[in-house]
Amino acid sequence: MSTIATLQARLKELSTTLGQIRPSIDKLRNFTPAEKGDEERVELGAEIHAGLKDTEEELELLRIEVEALDSGSDNRRKHSVTSGEKDAEKERVVMTTARLADDIKKTRGDFRNAQLNAKRQSELTRRKERELLLSRPHPSERQGRPSEKLTQDDLVLNASNDVTAALRRTHHLMQTELSRSQFAQETLQQSTAAISSLSESYTSLDTLLASSRTLANSLLRSQKSDTWYLETAFYILLATIAWLVFRRILYGPLWWMVWLPFQFAFRVLFAATGIVGISVGKSVQSLSSMIAADISATILESAVPTTTTAGVPVHSDLVTEEEEDRLIDKIGKMVEEGEDQEDRTLDEIMAEEKQKVEKAPRNPKKRMMEGERDVMREEL
Repeated sequence: MSTIATLQARLKELSTTLGQIRPSIDKLRNFTPAEKGDEERVELGAEIHAGLKDTEEELELLRIEVEALDSGSDNRRKHSVTSGEKDAEKERVVMTTARLADDIKKTRGDFRNAQLNAKRQSELTRRKERELLLSRPHPSERQGRPSEKLTQDDLVLNASNDVTAALRRTHHLMQTELSRSQFAQETLQQSTAAISSLSESYTSLDTLLASSRTLANSLLRSQKSDTWYLETAFYILLATIAWLVFRRILYGPLWWMVWLPFQFAFRVLFAATGIVGISVGKSVQSLSSMIAADISATILESAVPTTTTAGVPVHSDLVTEEEEDRLIDKIGKMVEEGEDQEDRTLDEIMAEEKQKVEKAPRNPKKRMMEGERDVMREEL
């Protein structure tokens, strides 16, 4: 970063350069066309324009450095206390930069006015020369009557002198117009070259944009495919890690702590259900046989004595109401006793199964085999 002294020196040099440009602007403002025509005016204008352009570029760089210096000083003010002299110098640099920018703007305006004034004077001078050439009186009219006394040779000589002067003026005007046309041709050639280079730049820019678009599309497609491949590989990796964790860490404990107890409990429950079903079937069958026997005995006891008529036994179909009530009560008692007996049988079976489970050995396979053997023995 430039220091304050360096910035002041550069501002002073820039002000000196601007002061050297002002006399050239005054010269252009008071310019009068000479024998060279407009060439000197055009060269002087180009020189002033180049000087002003360089001055403006240098001022822009100085302004950026001054802004950076000002922002750096603001940051330093927040952290430390600087001297008043440095702040005053910075303020002077900022004010000098602003004043110099105003001077450059004013000089640019004066340069434009000087160009217009010089061009106006040049056109006015050419117009006067043209009017003078067209309105110049003939030598015979200026001499009047004394010309009548001149000889024929004198008249021819005067006419040739007038024609020569007119041709010289015409030649001078033609040279001026030729120089202007040459300058216009050079400007046109420069403009054509600039347009050609600009066209080439635009063509190269179009080609660059097309190639960039193609590259972006290919990158987008490759990114999509790469993303899909990466996601698929990531999911496969997660599945592999999960399978390894399950197989190496969780499979054994789950087999011994979840699957085998569940399988054993299921088999025990299935065996208990089978035993209960068999015992219930046997109790129901015995109960039904007992009920049938009691009913048949009761019917036989309550039957009316038979009488024989002509060698054929005859039974009475009439039964008293008291015998019917007694028979119904007996059947109900027998059913209740059968249910109580069934409940007692189920409780006894469950108690026996619990005792067997508690007394079972540690080996689950051996315990299951012994339980199956006990069930088979009970069934037999």
